[in-house]
Amino acid sequence: MTEECLPDIQCTVPDIQIPIMQVGVENVEVPFKLESKYGGHHELVANITLTTNLNEKTKGISMSRLLLTLKPYLDLPLKRRLIKLILEDLIKNLETTEASMNFEFRMPIKRKSILSDNEFPIYYKCKFEMKRHISEMADMSWFYQGVKIQYASYCPCSAELCGVLDEKGYPHNQRSFADVLVEIVEPNYVWLEDIIETVESQIQTLPYPIIKRVDEQEIARIAAQNPMFVEDAIRKISVALNKRHDIHDWIVKCVHEESIHTSEAIAINWKGIRNGFDGRRFI
Repeated sequence: MTEECLPDIQCTVPDIQIPIMQVGVENVEVPFKLESKYGGHHELVANITLTTNLNEKTKGISMSRLLLTLKPYLDLPLKRRLIKLILEDLIKNLETTEASMNFEFRMPIKRKSILSDNEFPIYYKCKFEMKRHISEMADMSWFYQGVKIQYASYCPCSAELCGVLDEKGYPHNQRSFADVLVEIVEPNYVWLEDIIETVESQIQTLPYPIIKRVDEQEIARIAAQNPMFVEDAIRKISVALNKRHDIHDWIVKCVHEESIHTSEAIAINWKGIRNGFDGRRFI
């Protein structure tokens, strides 16, 4: 029996006739190519989510058609315009008006030890998100890039308290993270590496894959000169992001994983433009 002869119940009318905002697949692993700002390209694996909207008259979408639409694009370097084309094909192939795609992956950047001659890659958690709406009235798209950046935070309270001790004190360091999501509007183009550099330029206390004793001593010296609360970190990052005119909107969440408390310290900030990001994105 051919496929054309088999029943297709998803095309029938549902019992409850209301539209669905998003329906699709998630946790799909796909190989893809990503160009590097520093030359060449990475061969990576992404975890993706693909969704479309669904009208009230149709029972379901063809889940396989989502991946069949994506398949021809897997050998091409992933860029914003390519994601835009994929979403256009999804809308056409599934006969909807909206589609969205989320790529989550880990991108390597080589980092040299702060003093010793040792280089090794660091993998950053990154994401691309795009939503597209096509109708007779309009063709609109929204594009977001995200990255999670690790750093260290030397506690100012601990440093101050140790400073008044008669004998040597030992201030505590905290493993910390800045989770940044930015919206980019055409014709502006921003590399993921640009976002990472913007954040790390404000945070002096960075991690290194390979650390010799001379590196560890220098890292401790820099940390002692740059104590910061989570509020200090997010203010520095916020100012740096605001100075970038190629970023339309941004939201950032800083987390300092406390070493002497049972809780974590967090701070969330966003640009504050009309109809822009707000704290619900991370809550």
